[in-house]
Amino acid sequence: MHLQNNVVQSSLLHKELRRLIEFKLLTPVFQPIMAVENPRIIGYEALIRGPETSPLHKPDRLFAVARASRLLASLEFACREVSCERFVELNLPGKLFLNMSPISFTDSQYRDGVTREILQRVGLSAERLVFELTESQPLDELDLLCAASDHFKRQGFAVALDDLGAGYAGLRVWSELCPDYVKIDRHFIAGIDKDPVKREFVRAILDIAHRMGHKAIAEGIETAAEFTTLVTMGVDYAQGYFIAHPQALPATELPANLVQLSGASMHRYHDHFTRRVGEIVVDCAFVEPSVTAETLVKMFRADTRLTCMPVVDQGRPLGMVSRAEILNIFSRRFAHELYAQKPVSEFICALSIIVDVNADLKTVGQLISEDPGQNLSVDFIVSDKDQYLGVGKVRDLLRSITEEKLRVARHSNPLTQLPGNVPLYEWVDHLLLHQKAFVVAYCDINHFKPFNDAFGYSAGDDAILNLGRILCAAVDSQQDFVGHVGGDDFIVVFRCADWQQRCEQILAEFTRMSERLMPEATTDYWSTDRQGRRQKFGALTLAIGAVEPDLAQCKTHHQISQLLAEAKQSAKQEGGNRLFLSRRRQPSGAHY
Repeated sequence: MHLQNNVVQSSLLHKELRRLIEFKLLTPVFQPIMAVENPRIIGYEALIRGPETSPLHKPDRLFAVARASRLLASLEFACREVSCERFVELNLPGKLFLNMSPISFTDSQYRDGVTREILQRVGLSAERLVFELTESQPLDELDLLCAASDHFKRQGFAVALDDLGAGYAGLRVWSELCPDYVKIDRHFIAGIDKDPVKREFVRAILDIAHRMGHKAIAEGIETAAEFTTLVTMGVDYAQGYFIAHPQALPATELPANLVQLSGASMHRYHDHFTRRVGEIVVDCAFVEPSVTAETLVKMFRADTRLTCMPVVDQGRPLGMVSRAEILNIFSRRFAHELYAQKPVSEFICALSIIVDVNADLKTVGQLISEDPGQNLSVDFIVSDKDQYLGVGKVRDLLRSITEEKLRVARHSNPLTQLPGNVPLYEWVDHLLLHQKAFVVAYCDINHFKPFNDAFGYSAGDDAILNLGRILCAAVDSQQDFVGHVGGDDFIVVFRCADWQQRCEQILAEFTRMSERLMPEATTDYWSTDRQGRRQKFGALTLAIGAVEPDLAQCKTHHQISQLLAEAKQSAKQEGGNRLFLSRRRQPSGAHY
C-alpha cells in the first residue's frame, strides 16, 4: 500500500512539473553579486521558484522531481527563458548568472541552440550571460562538466564554477575547466571571521584565482563580520543574504552601509597620485558615420597598422569599427554587393568603450578586463566633455596598469597589502611641498610580542590584519592615508577635520577586537616581555601618538618621522588604549 501511494504521489508530481514547464508557471528571483573594489552590482544570479500553491514551490524539490522524471533539460530551458525575459524586462545592470546542470546534457529533451533563440528573441547579448556549472558530481562525470563548459565557451558565454570545494574533484575540475569565475562554497564562508583554517583555505583559493586570471566570488555571506573579513582578504566579488536576499524586484544600487564596509578593503592600494587616461591618449584619425563601408575597407587594406577606426559625428564619438571584424565580413561571398555602400555606423562594435579623459587607468582596465567577451584588439575612445579627443591603446593601458601593480607590490606590506614606507614618504613630502595641513598618527600595539609568543603567529597575524581593517574603515578613504610600516606598526595621515573623533573610534573598535582575540573565558595570560621577564598580561591595547606638523618649519618626511617617534613613545608610556597628541609641531633645531 505504501509503495502504491509513492507511485501515485510520484505520478502527480510528474504531471505538476509538466504543467509548470508547459505554461511557464515559474518565477525568477534575482540575487545581486557585488564587486568589492569600486563597490557596485556587477550582475545577478537567477533563482527559480514554483507557484506558492504548488508542491513544487521550493527549488530543491522542483529540480529533484525534474531529475527523477528525466525532464531536467526541459525545466532548465523553461527557467532560462523566464529568467532572460524578466532580466531584460526589469532592465537590470550587469551580467545574468544562470545555473545549469551538466547532467541535463544526457537528457533526451536537450536541444542545442535553444539559448541563442531565447537571447535573440528577448534582445540580450551572449556576453552578458554566465552559466554556473556545479562540481558536486563524482569524478567519473568530470568529462560531462568539461563538455558543458566547452559548449558554452564556444558560443561566447562566460562560465562560472559553482560551489568550489563542495564536490569530489575540487582543484582538478578548476584546472581543466579554466572558468571565468569561481564561486567559493558557503562552507568556507560561514564563520570565516572566527575560523583561521577557513581563512587559510580561502587565501589559497584567492591566490590561485588571481594568478590564473579568474575572478573569485564568495557566496553565502550572511554576516557583517564574514563580509569585512573577506573584504580584508581581497575577495573580488561577494554574494549572500548580507548583501541582498533573492527578490523578484531586486535593487539596482548597493546600500550605503555596504559601500562603507567595502572601504575597509586593505588589499586595495589607494594611490593618491592616480594615473589618468589622459596620460596615454593618442591622436587618431576618425571617420564620419556616413562614410561607406567600402571606403573604410580600402583604408584598412592600405594601412596594415590600423587595427580599428573611431566613428565620430560632429565631434561626438559613436564607437569603434574593428579592422578584423569588417574585413572578415567583406571576405564572404557577395559581401561587396551587400555591404559596400552601407554606412560605417552599421559596423560599430557592440562592445565599443568610450571613456572620459579624466577616468583613472585602473577603472578603465576593470571595465575592459571584467567582460570575457571584450575584444582586446579593439582600442577604446577617449572623450573630453563628450567630445572626441583621441584613442587609448589597450596595450598601453595594460602596460601602465602592470607597471603600477609592480610598483605597488614592491612597496606594499606582504601581510596586509597596505602601502609601506616609500608611498608614505612620497605622500607626506607631497603634502609638505604643497603646504596642505595634515595630522599624522603612529599606531602601535602594546605588548604584541608576549601575545604572539603565547598564542602563536596565526593569532598575531589576525591581530595585525584586524587592526589594518579597523584603520581602513575609520578613515576618510578620499583624503586620508593608511600605511603599514612593518610588524604591528601602522601610520595614518589624516586630512579630515574630525581626526580625533576617528582615533577614538579606532581605539574603541580595537578594544572590542582584542577582547574577542583572547581565548574564551580568558582575561589574562603569562608570557615573556622583551627583557626576558615572565609576567602576566591582559588583552592587547593600542597606543596612538599624533603630531600636527608646522608646515612653515617642517620640510621633509624625515623631520615628521622624528616628531612621530617621540609622540609614539609618549603614547606607549601612558599605557592602555591611549591617544597622545604631541605639543611639539616642529623638529629639534627649528626656530620661528
